[in-house]
Amino acid sequence: MFFVVLISFISLGSGVALFMFGMLLVKYSLEKNYGDKMKDILSKFTGNRFLSTLTGAFVTFALQSSSASSVLTAAFVDSGYLTLYKAFWIIVGANAGTTFTGLLTAVDFSNYTGILLVIGIIIISVCKKQRNINKGVLLSGLGMMFTGLTFMGNAVNGVKEHKIFISILSSCSSPVTGILSGALVTAVIQSSSAVTAVLQSLAGEGLIGIRQAFYMILGANIGTCATCAIASMGLSGGAKKVSLMHIMYNLSGSVLFVFLSSFIPVPEIVEGFCGNNMKLSIALINIIFNVCTAVAALSLPIKEKNEPGAYKKKSKSCLQVNLPVIE
Repeated sequence: MFFVVLISFISLGSGVALFMFGMLLVKYSLEKNYGDKMKDILSKFTGNRFLSTLTGAFVTFALQSSSASSVLTAAFVDSGYLTLYKAFWIIVGANAGTTFTGLLTAVDFSNYTGILLVIGIIIISVCKKQRNINKGVLLSGLGMMFTGLTFMGNAVNGVKEHKIFISILSSCSSPVTGILSGALVTAVIQSSSAVTAVLQSLAGEGLIGIRQAFYMILGANIGTCATCAIASMGLSGGAKKVSLMHIMYNLSGSVLFVFLSSFIPVPEIVEGFCGNNMKLSIALINIIFNVCTAVAALSLPIKEKNEPGAYKKKSKSCLQVNLPVIE
């Protein structure tokens, strides 16, 4: 039994690794094809809070990484291209933009995984133009993502009745432990999308309930702030403020949702709406949380203040930032 559990955990880790590697390939392809355009959009289309929020969501969806968007935003603030006011709204939009990956992973594409991989590899092998090669990388990345999801599902199925595994999951049933565990795991692997995919696999096998997944999703949104916090250490005080805003925004949103869920059973309502489809329920909960917190933030009477040094091009470093690991 021990070896069965060990092999299942190894398979689970392999699935997570494949999923994350696939996302890195997708991110690489999109960055190579549209990275410079995304940076230009991020720096130019920030006329007001609504436009800044939409820009943050669009760039994050295109790059498949809220960490990339937040680090780029911190770099722009550090170089004087953005004010903290506009940076805040970009981060608000970035949080919402990253949630749509959960919808993608909620759909069962296991029957088409091999097709995507084969087509992607053929394109990479045959085409000579870099732009076409990048499209092959994109398809291969998607194929690896879905292969990773299949690995995770099979691994979870192998350990779902083991007492130790069940006891670990049951310990995350309270708001505090659920949020802390979700934040810690996300901070370690630096991918809330991967954590969401794992939660969807666990919930799909009936190992965790919708309420546990809800708390861990909230924690994952907090844990994803770690990348920007680490990246801002080598930048100016303005970049550090961007990181702090990111943390405080996600933390306050999580606390608010925990409070509201004690009166309004949001997770259970979403589960019923989705016809007990746990994977789709988790994806929608993540979207609802980030969209509602964004709407709440946009309704606040926050005004822009004059920030000395804003928009002074101190250096071109913000245009040379390497995008970090995926979110």
